[in-house]
Amino acid sequence: MKPSPAGGPRGFAAGAPSERRAGREASSLATGEELRSLMRHFPSGVTVVTCGPPQEAEGMTASAVFSVSLDPPLMLVSVQREARLNAKVRAQGHYAVNFLAEDQEGLSRLFSSPERSSGPEAAHTLGGGPGETGAPLASGGLGSVECTLEAVYPGGDHDLFLGRVVAVHPGDERKSPLVYHEGTYPRLVHDPRPAESAGAFVDSARGFDVRTRDFTRRRRKR
Repeated sequence: MKPSPAGGPRGFAAGAPSERRAGREASSLATGEELRSLMRHFPSGVTVVTCGPPQEAEGMTASAVFSVSLDPPLMLVSVQREARLNAKVRAQGHYAVNFLAEDQEGLSRLFSSPERSSGPEAAHTLGGGPGETGAPLASGGLGSVECTLEAVYPGGDHDLFLGRVVAVHPGDERKSPLVYHEGTYPRLVHDPRPAESAGAFVDSARGFDVRTRDFTRRRRKR
C-alpha cells in the first residue's frame, strides 16, 4: 500500500513516533483471514494471466493486476509462489494479461480451478491464439496486454512480476467488464447521468459536502 503523502488529507497525519510504533504493533496482529474478509467487499476486475508457448501454456485467473506506469508502460501482476504459472513466467520471461468481459465468467472459474488444464488444451480454450511474445491470448474479452519480464519482487506468499508492455490488443469495447465481489460475479448497472451530476463527495478536512455539479459550475466562473 502507498504511504500517505505529506500533503494528503489531514485525517492521515503521521502523529508522534510512539503512536506510529503502536500502530505498527497493532497492525502486526492482523491475520490473513481478516484481510481476506475485508477485501471481499472490494469489487475488482477479473483477468486471466497466461504464459506460453501454446504447447506449454499456463493460465491463471487473477485480480491483483495493476498498471504501474505509462512512460515506460509497465504492468504488475501478483502470482502465488506455489502456482504453476509462477515458475512458467520465470522460465519464459513474459506474460499476457487478458481482461475478461462479463459473459466470460466460465473462463474465470475454469482458470481459477486447481484442476485447470495446461498446454494446448488451455491455449485452445482461451481461443485467441499466440501473441507476439508467444503467450496465449483470450478471445471475446475487453482486450489483452503482453509484457516482457523486467523484475520480480517477493511479496509474502506471492511474487510480484513487473513487466514492460510490448503489445496491446484491444477487444470488444461494447462489452462490460467481468467483476468479482463477495465471492460472486455481479453485473454492472450503468448510470446514464453525466458523472459531474451524479452526486456529491465529502470533504472530510473541511467538514461539508461538495455537490459535484455546483463545484464544477463555480470553478468555471473563475
